[in-house]
Amino acid sequence: MLEIPLSDADWARVEGLFPELPPSTRGRPRRSDRDILNAILWLQQHKEKWHRLPATFPPQQTCYLRYMAWNKAGILKRVNELLNVDQFDV
Repeated sequence: MLEIPLSDADWARVEGLFPELPPSTRGRPRRSDRDILNAILWLQQHKEKWHRLPATFPPQQTCYLRYMAWNKAGILKRVNELLNVDQFDV
């Protein structure tokens, strides 16, 4: 079973899949891709619903929006392959 939060070694294996975006000058600072990925992987491992995401992770709305974008782009499929994780819809 994959350890959450991701170890530095696991994160290094998948870090290159996430696009580097310039910092925004408006609104709140962007949440880290690593924190969002940890939340998504936690949901996958525990087979929980979004509203059960622990408060130690970024807000569920933020995680869900990033999940949708990454899923559509095929990033999550590649992450699951690289980390040898069973993929399912959260």
